[in-house]
Amino acid sequence: MAHPVSILDLSSTMARHAATRHSLISQNIANADTPGYKARDVADFADVMKAKTLSGSEASIDPLAVMNRAALGSPNGNTVSLEEELMRGAKAQQDHEMAVSLYRSTLTMMKTAVGKNL
Repeated sequence: MAHPVSILDLSSTMARHAATRHSLISQNIANADTPGYKARDVADFADVMKAKTLSGSEASIDPLAVMNRAALGSPNGNTVSLEEELMRGAKAQQDHEMAVSLYRSTLTMMKTAVGKNL
């Protein structure tokens, strides 16, 4: 049986995902010079949702599961690339802004539907 997807739940999950990714990016940047530090990230939100859809189960995939990123490291074992982190940070910011915008738009439509056009 298919479960209906609530657009509010989806957008709030997407915003939490972007916030988690942004937090990990800031940790990666803070540890850019730490010997042996492995850069961490979360899977892309689209990949998480695709896997969740294909598996057909709600609880089997955690959209906020942290993983170490496989990357070629520096001689001291650090795998942080500042350029990649800055690009990921910009993408995380865009994803968060889109999620919040979607959430606001949905609330506006709901208010309009019940006659509370504020």
